[in-house]
Amino acid sequence: MEIIKYLGDLLAEKLDIKPAAARGLLKLGIMDRFGPFKVLNQLNFNDYKEVIQHEVKNRLELLEISNIEAIIEWLINSLVENQSIITLGEV
Repeated sequence: MEIIKYLGDLLAEKLDIKPAAARGLLKLGIMDRFGPFKVLNQLNFNDYKEVIQHEVKNRLELLEISNIEAIIEWLINSLVENQSIITLGEV
């Protein structure tokens, strides 16, 4: 769950929204991709990466956010740089 908080805080800052709203956007993206039955702590690095690249991007497009490609690239880079948060969470 720590990675959701981290990415949500980053996204909130970038979009100038509340962190809870950004975390909700990420969680909705996860539900879009995996349905309601996959537990967040079962997600791995590639799962998060795919959610950001597809579902989060789609939701940002629906919200008519500008500069989506740069935001997605920035989130993916942040995920890559901090993938130890996910790896340590699996131990």
